[in-house]
Amino acid sequence: MWFDALLHARALRARDLDDLAFFGVTGALVPSDDTVVPATARAIRAGWDETAAAARRLRRAGLDGHAAVGIHPRRIPLRGLEALLADLPVALDRPEVTAIGAVGLAEGGELEERVLVRQLELARELRRPVLVATPSRAKERITRRLLTLLNEAALDPGRVLVTGADGRTVRAVRACGYLAGLSLSAADGAGQGSIAEAVRLVRALGPEGLVLGSDAGIAGADLLALPRAADRLAKAGLSDAVVRRVCGENARAFLGLAGAARRRASSRRRAGRGGR
Repeated sequence: MWFDALLHARALRARDLDDLAFFGVTGALVPSDDTVVPATARAIRAGWDETAAAARRLRRAGLDGHAAVGIHPRRIPLRGLEALLADLPVALDRPEVTAIGAVGLAEGGELEERVLVRQLELARELRRPVLVATPSRAKERITRRLLTLLNEAALDPGRVLVTGADGRTVRAVRACGYLAGLSLSAADGAGQGSIAEAVRLVRALGPEGLVLGSDAGIAGADLLALPRAADRLAKAGLSDAVVRRVCGENARAFLGLAGAARRRASSRRRAGRGGR
């Protein structure tokens, strides 16, 4: 039922995947992130391999797993950058790798912007969706610059998900036509504050262009934040259609999976009628 757009699944155990399925999470996007240590070209390539492997592990567990790979702005290597950028299309050619990301800006500056623009150009050339991260510090300023670079890249807005959006930036992201990703993680480890904020924003703005993701798999994040958020949205009086959109359908559409999901559902219905 739910599709987690921000699941850091590389360290998740089989029991964790069972828990996700039990509570209604049917799929997830696993992005490259800033946990790669050290920030060398070799380590980043290994991180891409691990991210793709995590998506395959989700699939073996019966979940619809997808990966996003890219050069995170906090992990730009000092050496071998050009070779790494040249290798990125090969990493994207794996069947479980659906998107580019996470890319974006962390502190800003010429190097970060150059690496971001190169990856946005690749997204446009390969017609891939792109997951774009925003930092917690100087969020408004950096998000404004990020949106400028995204607009200049002339990507399909519906194929761009800007994560880390909040009450200060979500309207600007949506005004540009991009999807705004709301993280359900929180420092308290229970995700309650972030879930409450997500419910508030969905109630105020509606489901158009909003995507919820748990950010689970990193310290202080709740593995079951997405089903908890779905429950809170329903208790807040929001319709099933709204809950489905922000907790799964919008993310699937961003990845180009919505049509495939409808075809699978239609096939199951036809198979059911044929068996009666």
